[in-house]
Amino acid sequence: MRKRASLKLIAGAVAASAAMALTACGGPSGQGSTDDKTLNVLSWETYHDKAQLDAFTEKTGIKVNIVNVGSPDEMFAKVKSAPSQWDLALVTSGWYDNYTNANLLEPIDTSKVTALNDMKLGFDWKAAASSKDGKLYGVLYNWGNQPLAWTDDAALAAPGLNKYKDEKGQFNDWNVLWDPALAGKVSMFDESQAVLNMVCLTLGFEDPFNLSEEQFNQVKAKLAELRPQIKRLTSGFNDQTDQLAGGEASLAYLNNIASAKAVKAAGKTLNVNNLIKQGVPAWSDNYSIVKEGGGKKLDAAYEFINYTMTPEWQAKFVTDSSNNGILDYAQATSDAAKSAGLTDEVLSGTLIPATRDGEAFFSKMVFGQTPEDAGKRVEIWNEFKLGLGS
Repeated sequence: MRKRASLKLIAGAVAASAAMALTACGGPSGQGSTDDKTLNVLSWETYHDKAQLDAFTEKTGIKVNIVNVGSPDEMFAKVKSAPSQWDLALVTSGWYDNYTNANLLEPIDTSKVTALNDMKLGFDWKAAASSKDGKLYGVLYNWGNQPLAWTDDAALAAPGLNKYKDEKGQFNDWNVLWDPALAGKVSMFDESQAVLNMVCLTLGFEDPFNLSEEQFNQVKAKLAELRPQIKRLTSGFNDQTDQLAGGEASLAYLNNIASAKAVKAAGKTLNVNNLIKQGVPAWSDNYSIVKEGGGKKLDAAYEFINYTMTPEWQAKFVTDSSNNGILDYAQATSDAAKSAGLTDEVLSGTLIPATRDGEAFFSKMVFGQTPEDAGKRVEIWNEFKLGLGS
């Protein structure tokens, strides 16, 4: 791993809190547990329901401690600063070279993942969970995109914003985020790579993951123009959901489609467009085995991975969170999925029905890849954040 000052600062900031975070969530303090009946997992909000975890523990005797993070930057920093403390991490596409360059992950033994033969999604998820050495380091658990979303705020009906809409009256142009009429009303989450990828698409760059020096300068200038639009960056799914539900923001670069269901539950409508004309950043989160932790208890790690990839677990995961999981449309409408509670109404709030359109849908999805210089991107992002609110 090429050490970057900004990444080291992030790592240092979270290292001191890593032990406290685990203790607060029921995990061990200090070094990770060597007990092969305990797994310490870095995950994301809404990914692992406690009742499902309890059922897994009752069946297998394996206890699972979940610690949620707010960004891929934070997850990488936690693993890098205390690799023996973690067994599994839900690593986001585009971040694998960071981990493998630091020798943090155990390659996946596909013969031990029983659900792989039944995974029939419309994109090459394995490419997103591999590193430049060609080895597979992750197993898909969830995927999605980061689309454009907006509430029914009257300000969004202003005639001057019509130029950003398609023939159906939906916003379909990232440039609306920069319109001065929406100053202070834009919701943006704190994630360097995802936001920079969206900015690159807005600027029309053909390859948003390999920028020239001139393109970097254009990105910095475009980010600077975004500052008046944002009052504050959100951290995690719940924070952005609350910001939109509470009326603090009206237009969003949306972190997770699950916010639509949560905002609706709060009494507001969140409109979402997944087909933005410049393309939509997409992501996958994949189970990865941390070498110094989970690499020493592989049987338990694979047992947990397999358990959470069953149709029953996945159907409940989709039902409870409105995430997409690993089910295709046929699997998501099967009798097994329906008996687990996955209804047509729930499905309508996910991307699973859209996958039936195949190439017409996935051609607009730009899945994260390892960028040319992740450290430089973090530095640009941190510089942008310093100017917010000034």
